[in-house]
Amino acid sequence: MKFYRLSLVVLTLALALFLSAAFSAPPDAPANPPQEVLTVWGWDDFLPDAFAEYQKAHPEIALNYTVVEKSEMLQRFKLALALNQALPDICILESETLDGIDGAELFLDLEEAPYSLPRDQVLEFRLAQFENDQGHLWAVPATLSASGIAYNRAIAQAFLQTEDPVQVGIVFSSWADVVSKGLKFRKQFPEKAMFASLEDAAVMLFGQSRTPYLQNNTLLQPYRFLNAFQILDALQEAGLALSYQQYSPQWMNSLETDQVFFYPCSLWLMSMGIFHTGQSWGFTRAPSGSYAWGGTVWAIPKTSRHAEAAWNFIKAVLLSPSGAAYAKNHGTGTLISYSPAYAEEGYQDLIMEDFAGQNIGKMYFDQIFPEVQTRPAGENEALLKEVYLQTVRAMMGMPEMNGEEAYALFLQKLRQRLPDYQEESA
Repeated sequence: MKFYRLSLVVLTLALALFLSAAFSAPPDAPANPPQEVLTVWGWDDFLPDAFAEYQKAHPEIALNYTVVEKSEMLQRFKLALALNQALPDICILESETLDGIDGAELFLDLEEAPYSLPRDQVLEFRLAQFENDQGHLWAVPATLSASGIAYNRAIAQAFLQTEDPVQVGIVFSSWADVVSKGLKFRKQFPEKAMFASLEDAAVMLFGQSRTPYLQNNTLLQPYRFLNAFQILDALQEAGLALSYQQYSPQWMNSLETDQVFFYPCSLWLMSMGIFHTGQSWGFTRAPSGSYAWGGTVWAIPKTSRHAEAAWNFIKAVLLSPSGAAYAKNHGTGTLISYSPAYAEEGYQDLIMEDFAGQNIGKMYFDQIFPEVQTRPAGENEALLKEVYLQTVRAMMGMPEMNGEEAYALFLQKLRQRLPDYQEESA
């Protein structure tokens, strides 16, 4: 993805400058000290340069970094465990990959000494997924998962006579509003669509929950999925979604046109440059409230032989004023989960050029953060989401499938994939 790679190049240069300034080497540092080698697994390829700058200030530290694609991270973990291979010293994980990982079993309790992670220095809504049975944290959230919706300003102006983010959010405050207003939209603009993919709406619906979906292979509150498939059916029946698969070339190309009104959106997606398309975008809350989607976390496996050094690096980048300032002002133009930074004057302001100069930070603090829905990570949720999206794609391929039929197919697939599967009674 060209914009993503460009973003990473810029990020590399910026992070190098930041780390060089923030961690200048002490004058009495030995010239050739013995080195601890930190091994790291991550899914971004800029971190070796970042560690190189950190190493200038800490010559006792060396880095062995391995890029592991997000889609392969869970399998890599399982293979290492099956073969009794050592896990790395730091794992940089995409939040949704955690659903298939027993974090409390694999990773250090970071609230125990000598780490003593200060819980009050992390945004509260980011904590639910990363607690063990004792309520202690085994990961440090980095980027934010709280998400909203991006909209095409030109389409908003033509349809609503306003492109104001708050007003657009009010007009489409619920999924019922999307369907009812969407029928009028299609009549007025038959060549356009509300969504590029039914998957876009499905992702938002999946993230709008505060309780786990699975527990002991029991589907909790299964009516949530029936409701989701009924909403998706209504969107498809009204012709409000195109049939592009999310992130496909067709989906990406649609961003460069004025064909599609809405896209799911978070800060991490903005930072990848996906919306740098020549269109004018706005950002607002999603229908029925903001939702959790993606975001990264850093964790230290219990097998690490260099846990203290790993923790010192994590603190420097994710739990410090300089780390927060870098994230906002250099390269990515995003915010991290370090909460004290948000009390600093001006930190809540984040102006995005791709979004017509909109203060994205203000929208986050006024509308997104207060209502974001997050939930503890449940067992087999990665599998659950896979089955859910498979069913959504089946709906896209068979438009005649209604919401109830999609729900039945979804349950059928779960029964096939999960041993001892059952549904919670109403």
